[in-house]
Amino acid sequence: MSFLKIGFLAFLFLITSCKNQEENPALDANLEQAENLFATKQYRKAYYYYNQSFLFNKEQHNTKRAVFNLLRMAHIENLECDYIGSEATTTQAIKLFDKTIPIPYQTNAYISLGLNYMHLANYEDAKSMFEKVIQITDDSLTVYISKNNIGYLYIKQKEYQKAVRLLSEIENEKILQESPLDYARILDNKGIALFHLNDKLALSYLEKAKTIREANKDDSQIVSSYMHLAEYYKNQEPATAKEWTQKAYHSATKAFIPDDRLEALNLLFTTTTNNDLKNQYHDTYIHINDSLQQARQQAKNQFAKIKYDSEKAETEKTAYQYKMYGFIVLLILSVAVFILLYRLTIQKNKSKILETQYTTETKIAKRLHDELANDVHNTIAFAETQNLENEQNKETLLENLDTIYQRARNISNENKEINTGKNYLEQLKHMINAYSSDTINVILNTSALQEVPLNSEVKIALYRVLQELMVNMKKHSECSLVMISFKETNSALEINYSDNGKGTDNQLQIKNGLQNVENRIFSINGNITFDTEPNKGFKVKITIPK
Repeated sequence: MSFLKIGFLAFLFLITSCKNQEENPALDANLEQAENLFATKQYRKAYYYYNQSFLFNKEQHNTKRAVFNLLRMAHIENLECDYIGSEATTTQAIKLFDKTIPIPYQTNAYISLGLNYMHLANYEDAKSMFEKVIQITDDSLTVYISKNNIGYLYIKQKEYQKAVRLLSEIENEKILQESPLDYARILDNKGIALFHLNDKLALSYLEKAKTIREANKDDSQIVSSYMHLAEYYKNQEPATAKEWTQKAYHSATKAFIPDDRLEALNLLFTTTTNNDLKNQYHDTYIHINDSLQQARQQAKNQFAKIKYDSEKAETEKTAYQYKMYGFIVLLILSVAVFILLYRLTIQKNKSKILETQYTTETKIAKRLHDELANDVHNTIAFAETQNLENEQNKETLLENLDTIYQRARNISNENKEINTGKNYLEQLKHMINAYSSDTINVILNTSALQEVPLNSEVKIALYRVLQELMVNMKKHSECSLVMISFKETNSALEINYSDNGKGTDNQLQIKNGLQNVENRIFSINGNITFDTEPNKGFKVKITIPK
C-alpha cells in the first residue's frame, strides 16, 4: 500500500496551518493565482506561479513568503512522485530559515523531507526528520501524527513489534479522538502491524478504521482500508478478498487515485482464476501504468524546466546587474578623470595666461626702458644743454618729442584694450594692414572668420598672436610679402601665416622669440606649428577648436 495517503493528509494539514498563520500583507498576484489553481487541484499550473512568487518575494527579502512558496512547490513535486525534486526544493526552503519562519513552516519542511526519504526507501533519514518534528513542535496533534509516521516506517522495515508498541502509546490520546481521520490512520496502521504478527485483534482495528473513514466519507482513506481488508482475507477467504479489492478499485477510480487503482488491479489479477478477467486486468494495468508514468515524467520535466528557466533568468539578471554596475563605475571614473583633466587643463591654461601676462609686462617694461626712456633722457639732456632759442635746436627738440610720442603711441596701440564685439573683425584687419608699407605687401583673407562664432577669450588671444607675428615679421623677416588666411573645418578654425622672408634654421631661437605666441594658443586649447628654413620664408599654422 502506498504511503501517499497515509502521510500526505498530515502534510496537507500542516501546510494549511502555515497558510492560516500568514500575517503578511495581501498576496502578490502570482501567489494569489497559484493558490486559486492549487485549490482546484491544477497543481502543475500552480507550480509555475508559486515559482514566480518565490522569485518575487526573494527579491523583496520577504523570506517567510519565499519559504511558503517553496514548500508548496515541494508538495506539488511530491504529489507528482518527483521525490528527488521535492527533496531538493524542501532543502532549499530550509536553507532560508531564520527567526521569521514560524514553527509550522519548519515542521512542514521536515515532514516533507521525511515523506520523500520514505518514498526513496531511505528509512533512517525519514525517521530522523519525523523525530526532529517531535523535538521542535509543541502541537500535540503534530507530535502524534509524526509518531504514526514513524510507526509506519517500522512496518515498512518489517519491525512490527516496534510499530505496535509505538502506536499503542498514542492511540488513546484524547486529541486523536477529536481528529477522527488521524485516529483512523493510527488504527489502520496498528491493524496492519498486528496482521503481520498473526494477532487476532488485527481485524477489529482494520474494521474500526474503515467504519470511521466511511462515516467521514474520505475516499482516499477508504481505499486504504478496503485494500488492507483485502490483504487480510487474501489467503483465508479469497472470495472475500476479491470483493474488498473490487471495492477498493471502484473507490480509487472514483477518487482519481491511479496508484491505488494499480495496486487493486494487481491484487485482482493475482486473486482471480478467470483468464479473460486476468487479461483484462493486465491490459488495464499496463494502460494506466504507462499513462501514469508518462504524465509524471512530463511533470518532472516541466518542473525542472521551470526551475532551469528561472535560474537562467536570475543568472542573466545578475550578470546584467554586474555589467550595469561596471558601466556605472566606469562612467563615474570617466567623469572623475574628465573633471581632473579639465581642472589640470584650466590650471595649466591659467599658468600659461599668467606667464603670457608676465612676459608681456616684461616686454613692455623693456621697451619703455630701452626705447622710450633713452629717448626721453636724451631729449631732456638736449633741452638742458642746448640753446632752445636757436631755430635748428628748437626743430631738433620737436623732432625728438615727436619720436617719443610715436614710440609711446605704438606701445599703447600694441597693448590697448581689444574690442571683441561687432567691430572686432574690422579692428583686426586694421591692425594687420597697419604693417603694410611700400616695401611690404600684406594679403589678408578673413571671409571664413565671419562664419565662425568665437568667444572673447579666443578673440583676444588670436588678436595678440597675429599682432606679435606681424611685429616679429617687421623686425626680423626682411620679407616683401605676407599672407594670412582663415579656413573653417568641421571641428576647428585654421589660421595660416606665411611670408617670403629670410627664414632661419634656428628652431630654438623661434621658440624663444615666439614663446608668448605659443602660450597664448595653448591657453585656448589650440595648437601651433612653425615651419621655416634659411631663405625659404617663415610659416605658421594655428588650429583653434570650435
